[in-house]
Amino acid sequence: MIKPGMIAGLALILAACQPKQQAANDSDSARNNSLVPSLDTGTQFPDTLKAQADTAMAEVDATLLPGKWIQPVPGIDSILQGIELRKNGKAVSVNMHTLLYDKWELSHDTLILWSHAEGVENAGPAIDTMLVRALNDTALVLFPINAAAGYLERFTRQRKGK
Repeated sequence: MIKPGMIAGLALILAACQPKQQAANDSDSARNNSLVPSLDTGTQFPDTLKAQADTAMAEVDATLLPGKWIQPVPGIDSILQGIELRKNGKAVSVNMHTLLYDKWELSHDTLILWSHAEGVENAGPAIDTMLVRALNDTALVLFPINAAAGYLERFTRQRKGK
């Protein structure tokens, strides 16, 4: 005669084997569920950096870059922020107290900005790389290479005395 404890033990062993099959079923379910993202490794993505580089300026006049470049703070158009690019390669933040620019460099059509953060949880150094899309004596348009397609940073030159 089989004792109830032995039946319970067998049931427990059978139940322990069940989750492996359930996990496989969950994996199949996740693949077929449109709410769960999946990676299609067969998809080929275009070289977006090359495509973006093709639309940058062919030649940038480096003598136009030094100056104070400003833009409205996102969501607060009455307050301006930006960056001052000095002739000696030094960069200074304008009206930004946690993101502090240190230096800048132009390489062909690419503006490289070194900065560091202060007073925030993830303080530390950073390097921003941006393609110069447009530059004249009053306007600077940049495309950060890590930004979404179509995103642009637009600045206007702040004249002395303002």
